[in-house]
Amino acid sequence: MTRIRVGLIRVVSGLDHDQMQAHGRILEKVYPFLTVITEAIGGFPDGLYTEEMERQAIPEILRVARQLAPCVDVIAVSCAADPGVQELRRMLSVPVVGAGSCLGFVGRALETKLGILTVGPYVPKAVVESLQGCQIAWRQVEGVHRTTELPGALDVTVRAASALLDEGCGAIALACTGFSTIGAAKALREALSIVVLDPVVAMAMGIAYIFRTRG
Repeated sequence: MTRIRVGLIRVVSGLDHDQMQAHGRILEKVYPFLTVITEAIGGFPDGLYTEEMERQAIPEILRVARQLAPCVDVIAVSCAADPGVQELRRMLSVPVVGAGSCLGFVGRALETKLGILTVGPYVPKAVVESLQGCQIAWRQVEGVHRTTELPGALDVTVRAASALLDEGCGAIALACTGFSTIGAAKALREALSIVVLDPVVAMAMGIAYIFRTRG
């Protein structure tokens, strides 16, 4: 496949270089034909952990996307809430994907009760809307309230996922891209022998689908 340039927007501010590139490395590992240019929004050092913060961040997301768009083939917003995705689709000529809706659409394909793990007291709207009509259950990881609290929380993440399996879930979806940063999907697969959907990987799949269907 022709090389695809991805403009990746991170919604946690103040990341060091290695942290900034973490999600881009995942995209490029899943599909080596992707080349990722990553930029982060300013003003949100703990990420977007409330619906109000998601709304407040949209102007900053649009600003960063305007800078990236002339240099890339697709814009990807690395946040399970998909903040600014609809606005960007109206504003830009390049395709735009969000981690939340991509996660939900991959989850639909499994045709099983889906257990969703979150870092906040709600499932992001983009995930809920893309899973309409599907059977789901969800849990917030105990003691975690924002993405920056996930490092060091793998043990409680495994316990939360195990509880969802006890509720009859046949697969787990990670509804925060911070789970991708800490490698939670791999840890859960190894601990529980269950299908686990990673939101950044789902976003890579969404990008690949867009360009394959365009020929």
